[in-house]
Amino acid sequence: MQKLSKIWDILNSRIFGYIALGIVLLILINTCSRNFNLKNDIELKNYNISVLNDSITTEVLKNGNIQSKIDGFIANEKELKLYNKKLANQVESQKGKVISLNNIVFELSQSVNDLQTYIDEIESRKEKPIQINDSTWKLGWTLAYTYDSNNYDIFKGYTSFSLNIKGLNNINVNNLGSILEQRNSKMLITWGQKYEEGKLKVFAETKHPAFRAQLLEGVYLDAPKKKHWFSGFGVGPQIGMSLLPKQFVYIGIGMQYTIYQW
Repeated sequence: MQKLSKIWDILNSRIFGYIALGIVLLILINTCSRNFNLKNDIELKNYNISVLNDSITTEVLKNGNIQSKIDGFIANEKELKLYNKKLANQVESQKGKVISLNNIVFELSQSVNDLQTYIDEIESRKEKPIQINDSTWKLGWTLAYTYDSNNYDIFKGYTSFSLNIKGLNNINVNNLGSILEQRNSKMLITWGQKYEEGKLKVFAETKHPAFRAQLLEGVYLDAPKKKHWFSGFGVGPQIGMSLLPKQFVYIGIGMQYTIYQW
């Protein structure tokens, strides 16, 4: 009877009431936290689905660089398989912990007017014709396109032609074709990932005017967690004081609830 009486006293005490109220509040708060995390998961899922429908956009920046960009995935390896299996396989094939991974396929394409704008007249030259035999000649040439110290194209080769002289006014010139003997090209590409208007953007940029992005895709595998209240329960180091009649301070491992996460 004494034990039952003590239990009844404890149940009717203010401390027990406070503890019960605290437990109820924690349950309600934890429910709100789960709803918050579920909302974030749904938003992230909808975002990754929208990435599948995004296309490459290209713009010329204030410094003259050409930048191509596209939305990138934000997912872990398991989720990435649902959206882009090729990227997921590439991530799995890497050693160590992959934070992000990008793919880019580009082509170089320039018009006649563009080529004429950038050609370096000092470096571009036609060499003296070299006679191969009585009727065949070879003309060497060099074409150099310099955009800056890190972006240029230099082509060297020759064109063969033959002369068939039948009379003073009867000279036939036949183009026997051109051969490219050497190409020296250099391109500096800056590429990576950034947040723009709340979206993860995979981008690539260069001063080379022939740059055209054909495929651009990427994934960020460690999505940043939003700061929010009431993150949930956890286990960790704990220090406190007993509420029992014999008060004492204790240190150890215990269950705790995170009110704010940053």
